[in-house]
Amino acid sequence: MDQAEIDNWKKIAEGMEATGTTESWFYQRARAIADGKPDPMPNVSELMPERVTGQV
Repeated sequence: MDQAEIDNWKKIAEGMEATGTTESWFYQRARAIADGKPDPMPNVSELMPERVTGQV
């Protein structure tokens, strides 16, 4: 993730904090990325059923 993306996540987190909407996974993701922590969102493959990804 480049600095422009990180800056965007920071703006999102700060905007959500300003409106008090901090009770979602989206906010948690934005705050983690803005703080330089690993992205907490799982890989798409972890969200897909095995039959779709072809993994068993």
